[in-house]
Amino acid sequence: MKQTAIYNEKNLGEVHGPYVQGTKYRDLFFTTQIATLPSGDIISADPYEQTIQTLKNTELALAEVGGTLADILTCRIFVTDFNDYGEVNRAYRELVPSNPFPTRACVQVCQMVPGVKVEMEFICSVPE
Repeated sequence: MKQTAIYNEKNLGEVHGPYVQGTKYRDLFFTTQIATLPSGDIISADPYEQTIQTLKNTELALAEVGGTLADILTCRIFVTDFNDYGEVNRAYRELVPSNPFPTRACVQVCQMVPGVKVEMEFICSVPE
């Protein structure tokens, strides 16, 4: 079955490993995002700002395949400090459509790319 990969460092920033920024398969779109700016820098050390930028990057990735944040089916959130959970939720509520919210999990991990406190993985349903 044919998969379509997106890779757009101009809008989504530099990737930090051997992967693409999203894959569309039929009407499903898979992406993992962090808070990179187009320059490749991490936006800041603030978990709220990182969550906002991560969701903006997700929105850009979805736009590459004709989708929006409203197309999110499920989200997995990885944080380096669970004390940041409240700030992550505050940002998430501001940007993710809530009719209904996607299913979601949040997990604390010991470390990620240097400077990254929040990473999100998404499965979305985007019309073909």
